Amino acid sequence: MDVTRYPYSFRGDSSQAAIPEGHEPTWHDSLLGYVGGDPAAREAAEAQMRELGERAGIRLDYNVQTNWQPVDSQRAMLWARQFGKAENYMSALARKHFEERTSASHRSTILAAAEEAGLDRDALQAFLDTDELRDEVWRSYGSTIKEKGIHAIPYFVFNSPLSDGGPFRSGKGRPVIINGSGDEAQFLEVFEQLFAQVHRAGDL
Repeated sequence: MDVTRYPYSFRGDSSQAAIPEGHEPTWHDSLLGYVGGDPAAREAAEAQMRELGERAGIRLDYNVQTNWQPVDSQRAMLWARQFGKAENYMSALARKHFEERTSASHRSTILAAAEEAGLDRDALQAFLDTDELRDEVWRSYGSTIKEKGIHAIPYFVFNSPLSDGGPFRSGKGRPVIINGSGDEAQFLEVFEQLFAQVHRAGDL
């Protein structure tokens, strides 16, 4: 299975005043604004996400500092892709951010996640000191919302050898799309559905 991730921000490409590293609000604090300032709605959202996380063996920590436009962490993701390590990097980064309270927006976390994924820490440090791929991240922030119409994540698009469609491709066929956090049974059903389609086409 080939996986391609696209940088996304709920704020799109709207320019925000830069917040110095270490001074970002916590995820808990930021969620209050996301739910319209309603503490009860925030509590319900956190409880729902916590339950979903626990089903997967993940204990979410809402006190981690969060930047809604984590440009450097997503630049690192695009950089890791050229070495076939993007998923390894993102898995390490997600665990450190969501469970270990080491913010994905902080340089030290990015470098530690990359090193854990088998990437060259010094090479990534040198890359992050440049502006390479910065424009690509900002373009993705804008296009995912304005052109693709994606306003909530996670947003999964599954194609098979019979399809090449969806918001990120212009080919034929209809992909299977899941908008939101799914569970193992839901994703298994998707794979079985795509496999059955390919199998039936092979019998024609």
